[in-house]
Amino acid sequence: MLTFHPTLPIAVIVVGVLALALCAWQLATVRGRRLAWIRRTLLVLLAVAMAFRPALPGGEVPTASVQARVFVMVDTSQSVAAEDWGTEPRLTGMHEDVVEIARSFAGADISVISFDSQASLRVPLTDDGSAVIEMVRALKPEIAQQSRGTSVAVAHELLRTELERSAAEDPSSPAIVFYLGDGEHTAEDAPESFADAGGLVDRGLVLGYGTEQGGRMRVSSFDPAQQEQYVQDPAGGDAVSRIDEDRLGSIADELGITYLHRAPGLPISDALGPMAALDSAADLDQTEEARLEVAWILGIPIALLIAWEAFSLARSLRTTRGMLPKAGAR
Repeated sequence: MLTFHPTLPIAVIVVGVLALALCAWQLATVRGRRLAWIRRTLLVLLAVAMAFRPALPGGEVPTASVQARVFVMVDTSQSVAAEDWGTEPRLTGMHEDVVEIARSFAGADISVISFDSQASLRVPLTDDGSAVIEMVRALKPEIAQQSRGTSVAVAHELLRTELERSAAEDPSSPAIVFYLGDGEHTAEDAPESFADAGGLVDRGLVLGYGTEQGGRMRVSSFDPAQQEQYVQDPAGGDAVSRIDEDRLGSIADELGITYLHRAPGLPISDALGPMAALDSAADLDQTEEARLEVAWILGIPIALLIAWEAFSLARSLRTTRGMLPKAGAR
């Protein structure tokens, strides 16, 4: 069910009411330009609706307060499309675990870093657990045509920079790192060590996804037709991606944290609960509804109506110029 943000600036309400009153008055009194004022009425209604920030329910997040800096690193290389999380892609398991991390560390400052052929800071440190969940649910495997090979440590420098920056701003909060990946390294160069970042990490987990048998990967592509196909092995047949637990264990050792293999149906809350409780300032059983905001969808018809208005205005100006007497005419 669609919900709306409960608070709205008074100025937006006042301007919206005045604009709607003007449109209603023009529709009632002006003849010959009703279509234009209907268009403007729709534009005002959509803009006001967008200001109310409509959203869909996104589950629940706890309202407890955990004093910590939490860094979630998510592998988004092509291999996370491997279908060995049961029958689902590995990325499905990562999505589920990030939701649990956000719930367990509600109130903490959480950041999201994704990595494939390059590293990206998706969410700077924020205490908005809903924003973290929203972003991670939107993550997709890297487009195959854009991949230049994946290093399991490509996010090493970005993580260290964020750890140092945040420690300078908030030295009293512990740094907790969660690394979610399958350990598959396809870059030509050997991966860098996380050891220099390890001294900045208080605790965390390296979470491994995948199986020794491995799984096939659907193609991640801009072309919908290709998305139904599987990545092909140069030697023939479907390519298979397998977890590399040795490499994941090495990353855990370098960061000074624990490695944990993940599988469907295996709860992660048992591992997260004690870790979060060390910094918890409230009851983790208290929850509030998370919001998946969809206001951006209203931007599409708003943009179309503005383009229509601009086209109509340009056409009116051309007509007006054509009616004016030319210079020198008598």
